[in-house]
Amino acid sequence: MIKKLKEYYGNLKKEDKAIFFLQISTLCNIVVAFVKLILALSLPSLWFFINACFLFVLILARGFSLRDYRKAKYTADKAEELKISRRNYLNNGIILLALGVIYFCVSLYLMFRGGKGAMHEYLTYLTALIAFWSCGSAIYGMVKYKRDHSPILSAVKITNFAYALTSIVLTQVVLLSAFSGDIDTKLFNGITGMAASVAITVFGIYMVIGAKKIR
Repeated sequence: MIKKLKEYYGNLKKEDKAIFFLQISTLCNIVVAFVKLILALSLPSLWFFINACFLFVLILARGFSLRDYRKAKYTADKAEELKISRRNYLNNGIILLALGVIYFCVSLYLMFRGGKGAMHEYLTYLTALIAFWSCGSAIYGMVKYKRDHSPILSAVKITNFAYALTSIVLTQVVLLSAFSGDIDTKLFNGITGMAASVAITVFGIYMVIGAKKIR
């Protein structure tokens, strides 16, 4: 089965390979999102909960992007193709803009009101592994398909990078919780979370403005 999958992937065009990679990563993201949601409810942890919700929203946006990509690819009308691509890019920008603002508010709240709970060592390794995979996938997509000028694929690459930032924040939260001892880490986690949210908001603004320039 793996051999057939490799052959199938090898016969795809470059853009279709990107879509195939996105489909596989989306399935992995769904599993990760449910794992984080379970952890958020069992710990309980608002950091895990907001990260899981963030990922669920991006998975939904990814699904719309994959749908729009197919619609744009198989339409013979270039004006309609441009319209679909521009609308998808704009919608992803609006989603990132909204998520950035929400993430900033949650980070600010947790900086003052968040609790400190001890994390198990296995949870630290699991979270770090997920963050490493998220960052690796985002960087791979940007480097591998940097010459691909499809607005829809560009939108997906930016949203992947935005999620990678939240994974880094969550990794810091878990590491500090596990190894900081009696030090109050709310301030550090809050500042890092707000910094990531500002970057995500900037990505959203960049996409909303850039949608008008797509040709």
